Amino acid sequence: MDADFTILYQKYKNTIFSYIYYLCGDYAAAEEICQDVFLKVYLNISKFEGRSSFKTWIYKIAKNTYLDFMKNEAKNRNYFKQNQDFDQERWIQESGPEDHVLNREVQERIQKTLRQMSDKYCMLIILRDMQHLSYKEISEILGQNLNSTKVNIYRARKEFRQIYERLEGK
Repeated sequence: MDADFTILYQKYKNTIFSYIYYLCGDYAAAEEICQDVFLKVYLNISKFEGRSSFKTWIYKIAKNTYLDFMKNEAKNRNYFKQNQDFDQERWIQESGPEDHVLNREVQERIQKTLRQMSDKYCMLIILRDMQHLSYKEISEILGQNLNSTKVNIYRARKEFRQIYERLEGK
């Protein structure tokens, strides 16, 4: 079991971490939440029934763990969605100083946009456009029917575009 879990951990650790990191924008919090996710997976793997793919099951655990964490933080320290610096160096491979500046500006604007979006739409943008999950996987993670998921992703993209363009000054 431990060898199998290690394989699962290696396969999913980066995608789950980046998903959570995009949601909360805080590296330390994302690490903590990610640890909780994999602890829950380890403790509950025997409960995985195979009704959905393992990938959607672990994303559902990640989503719920993130929501629980943020709910507790909001209660304790009014922490929810604080403006925090996005750590560009961990995520951007730049080829020169000009690219670095442009990438940094775009990434900062994306993070500001995500922080201004409703939580529901923010999560949809991250799952679909940053994590590249299918509509079916997202509908399973969120417990929605497929058509609702598609409509909500359309609306999320529209909200993202409006906020992003406002921040860009268009």
